[in-house]
Amino acid sequence: MIIVKKAKPEDLDAILELQYAAYQSEALLYNNFSIQPLTQTLDELTAEYHKGVILKAVDNGKIIGSVRAYADGDTVYIGKLIVHPDHQGKGSGKRLLAAVENELHRKRFELFTGFKSERNLHLYEKAGYTRIHETTTDDGITFVYLEKQYEDSMNIAVGIPIGLVIGAIIGIMLDDIGLWIPVGLCIGIAVGAALPRKKPIRGKGIKNEGNRARK
Repeated sequence: MIIVKKAKPEDLDAILELQYAAYQSEALLYNNFSIQPLTQTLDELTAEYHKGVILKAVDNGKIIGSVRAYADGDTVYIGKLIVHPDHQGKGSGKRLLAAVENELHRKRFELFTGFKSERNLHLYEKAGYTRIHETTTDDGITFVYLEKQYEDSMNIAVGIPIGLVIGAIIGIMLDDIGLWIPVGLCIGIAVGAALPRKKPIRGKGIKNEGNRARK
């Protein structure tokens, strides 16, 4: 059974080793074995750990996947969604992506991948991400940036039933069952406001911005 949870400092060595293994296919795809994920050091990974959050996917005690992210204002920047080659195509990437979105609650999420990485692009677009722009690095690799935006709305459908149940309990306790409807409605609206339901907003399309890729 695969479990997704926060990584600890003692996990970073294993995550970096996993990163090197997972990005071999990307290096072959672009014929470039000096890409940043293959040259990143443990000190650099540790700095990312302290800057944001790193999640790990564990299967039978072994780390088989990971993702990291940090928040800046209303935007969460997601990076290095990795799954061990032996576990790819089994839904672990999708679970990690959903988990990191739930971990950092913001209105906007952004990530990027290489333009040849069709599997990654398919995963992100299926998860609701929209392409927004492209950048090309000095070594000629083009990255596609994608985003997912949300707007909040009160989750009244969930709040009202909860509120009516609480209202009925209060009415019984106060020996005035007539209170349960008005009290329940008030509580339901309050609960609904406290439980925002996220609605995705479609992006505005893609544009090319030249040599501005974030590494």
